[in-house]
Amino acid sequence: MSKIRILCLHGYRQNEYTFRERTGAVRKLLKSKADFVFVSAPHVIPEKDNLQRSQDQRERAWWFSRPDQSYNALDETDINTGYEESLSFLQHVIEQDGPFDGVMGFSQGASFLSILVHLQQTNPKLFETKSFKFAIFVSGFKSLITSHSMCYTTSLHLPSFHIIGSGDQVIPPQASELLAQLFPSAVIYRHEGGHYIPANPDLRDKLKTFLLQCT
Repeated sequence: MSKIRILCLHGYRQNEYTFRERTGAVRKLLKSKADFVFVSAPHVIPEKDNLQRSQDQRERAWWFSRPDQSYNALDETDINTGYEESLSFLQHVIEQDGPFDGVMGFSQGASFLSILVHLQQTNPKLFETKSFKFAIFVSGFKSLITSHSMCYTTSLHLPSFHIIGSGDQVIPPQASELLAQLFPSAVIYRHEGGHYIPANPDLRDKLKTFLLQCT
């Protein structure tokens, strides 16, 4: 049986390389079941120290919520710099390198994933014949960007798995719970840790069961 393919969207101030490192435990737990494909967001955070780093170490963002081209998940704002470019980038990735069975997003990447689920649901031709069949959210939340509010007005009907840390100091776990409530068939895995993917064996078992049901 061939492995399933999962596209992975990193968080703010990460890139494909750092996110790959931070998912090492879950990739090891699922190495017989899934291949994980990582991509970097198109926008480099324009801070002097960051720009002086090597290309594979530069921190990135899917979009910015402030005039100085920074981002905070709690900003309620009209500022949405870079979002359209990131959406076009991911459409290209999915069309050229897909299909992917599912998508996993962390933090800002998980927020972006929630938008992609809505867009795919309302426009089935968005990714041509390469629509994804499930979503995995880690420290997910609804985007508070004004133009994104339309993505959360109706239920999202895609199998979803939500990893929520009760000790998350970056994304309040209540925000992750609110996102999960939009998915009628949501599977929720709660842990006592913070803003990361835990390496718990029971997470592996629950994820394996979820993936079997989705593919």
